[in-house]
Amino acid sequence: MEDTHRSQYRLPWPLYEELRAAADKNRRPLNAELVARLESTFPRLTVSADSDLPTLHSTISKLSLADLMTPAEITMFAERMLAVVREKRGTAKPSR
Repeated sequence: MEDTHRSQYRLPWPLYEELRAAADKNRRPLNAELVARLESTFPRLTVSADSDLPTLHSTISKLSLADLMTPAEITMFAERMLAVVREKRGTAKPSR
C-alpha cells in the first residue's frame, strides 16, 4: 500500500481502552477507528468553483465551527443567539 504510512505510536492506556471500546462498538478494527477519528479532525476539502451541491454538502458537514471561525467570532455568535432567544421569550436584557 503505497498511499499509507506505517507507524507505531504510544497511547496512554485509558485512551487506548476508550479507542478499543469505540472500535468494538462501531464494529471496525482499531486502526480503522483511529483513521476515522483523525479524518474527522482533519477533513479533506474538495470544493471548487464548479462543485455540485452534494459535494458542497459533504465538505461542509466535515467542518467544525473552529474550522470556520475564531474563538472570538464563536463567542460573538453565541452571544447573538442568546440575545435572539431572550427576545423571543420576552426576557431580553436592556441594551447599554
